[in-house]
This record gives sequence, structure tokens and C-alpha cells, in this order.
Amino acid sequence: MLWTKQRSRNMSKKIVIISQGVSPVVKALVESSNHVVGVIECAPRSFKKNVTTFVVKFLKDIFSVKALKNYAIKNRVNYFFMNNGCDDSLETWVTQLKPDLIVVYSMSQLLTENIYGIPVMGTINLHPSYLPYYRGPNPWFWMYYYMEEQGGITIHYIDQGEDTGDILAQRKFQIPLGAKLSDVYELAIAQVGVELLLDVIERIDQLSPIKQSIESPTRRAKNISKGKHKSIIKWDSWDVKRVWHILRGTESWLNAIPQPSGIYLGHRWIIDEFEISEHEINYTPGRVYTEQDRQFVACKNGRVYLTIDFSLLTFIKSL
Repeated sequence: MLWTKQRSRNMSKKIVIISQGVSPVVKALVESSNHVVGVIECAPRSFKKNVTTFVVKFLKDIFSVKALKNYAIKNRVNYFFMNNGCDDSLETWVTQLKPDLIVVYSMSQLLTENIYGIPVMGTINLHPSYLPYYRGPNPWFWMYYYMEEQGGITIHYIDQGEDTGDILAQRKFQIPLGAKLSDVYELAIAQVGVELLLDVIERIDQLSPIKQSIESPTRRAKNISKGKHKSIIKWDSWDVKRVWHILRGTESWLNAIPQPSGIYLGHRWIIDEFEISEHEINYTPGRVYTEQDRQFVACKNGRVYLTIDFSLLTFIKSL
């Protein structure tokens, strides 16, 4: 069933959002002066795999999968779960809503023209890098991997390529050494990204889009498969500061080091401070040790200290 919000809004735009989860972007758009007429939740890449296990599906439904649907219903916004690509049913659903603009933030697949070509003002995407740098699904990881001191936010039109559309606005931000991704995300998305996006939406008919270069200065920001996690860090050559930086940035998901086992199975390490050793170490880099009741992962010239995250939500996400 489709419904329409009854609000008096001068110059507001009818918007359809495509996203995953209740992000700061979704909240900002719904709470803005614009008229959000629909929310499309893009199924995660692991959706088909996860739904085969009833218990895992049940737990994830409680903590995450239903969150965006419930948020949309609460705010009287039409909701669509996109788990079959850009098919005819999605095209019909979007067409019926007659949006002026589609706004994309965080989705697991590329849109095709039968969807992004529907709105009269086009379809725009918030990408968490300074394009054309780090095109692809996981710029966060690769910015940490290469120890970039600056990150960026880009608002651009969607076209047939991957993050290749004309740029409407960009802004840079700092990535301090050892900053946790949660803090960088808060700055990049909740502050810089939201402000930039709302400004673009308000002035979109006044902006002059800038074409991107065909080539990117960086490799594609691909996702990391679970089989590659352990080989990501070059333990025999990387300085402890670089190891610490990437472990801090990927604390919640990257299994580059052995995670807690035994009675702590399912929990994750919290990455604390690092220590540089002035002498040759007697440990194997990449292995976790306990010394004087403290855990640490050994590096070629020091150690990174660890504590355990007892979060129930972290345990469920690890299933």
C-alpha cells in the first residue's frame, strides 16, 4: 500500500531513499523540509546466506534487519525491501511514487538505468571518498590501509559506472592516526556528509556538475573476503604504528588477528594503545600473547595492546 504525507512544504522535493539501515543520512532526510515518499532497503550481500539459518535470521531481525522498515512505518514512509535487484517490481514501485530525486547512501549493488533514470532531477549518491579516489564499496578500509591523512565526501550523480557520475559537491576531512572508524564515521557522515547532502538537494538546480576523470588515481576500493583477512597485514615489514592504525580502524569486523576463543568466543578485541620496542622482540609478529595479565598482538618493533568487547550485539553480528 502506498501513502502520501500530508504536509505543507514550500519548494520541498519528493525523495526516495535507497540505503541499508537507519543511518544519519536517512534520519536527516526524513527530518528535513523535503518530502521523503519512499525508502528502499537494499539487501546485504550476505542476505541469502544468512536467511538459511533460522536462529541467525531471528536474532538479526531483532537487532538490525527490521530497524529501517520499522523506522519507515513509524514516519509514515513507504518501504520496499530490495532483494531481487532492479527488477520490474522495484521499477513499478518507484514510478508510482513519482519522486523528484532518488538519494543513495550505502547499498550493496549498482543501480541500473531503469531505476536511476526515473526521477526528473536524477539520482544522486553520497560516497565516502574524495572521488575519483577510492571508487568502490569499501573506501573506509583502503584509506586506513594506505594511512591516508585526509578522507573525503562526494555527492555525485549515478550513471552506468561505479562511482563515476558527475560530481555535484565535495569536501575533505582529517583522519587522525589511530582514529577509530566510529569517530571518523561520525565526522564524515553525520556531520560533513549530511550537511553537504542537504545543501546539494536544496540547490541542485543551481549547481554545475563536474565530470570525473575516466581513470582513478587509486585501485578499486573492493571489499575484503574473509579468506583474505589474515594476510592483509604485512607483519614482518609493517611498523607497529601502521598495524595499530589499521587495527583501530577495522576493530569491529576485520579478523586480521585471532579473535578471543573459549568462553570468550564470539566477542571481539578492543584495540588499545601501542608500544614501540627499542630492542629485538622475542615474539612472533601477528600472534596474540598474554603477559602480566595483559593481552597484546606482537609486531616487528613493538606491541598493540588488546582488551575484550563483551557486547551482546557484537556477538550476534559475528554469527
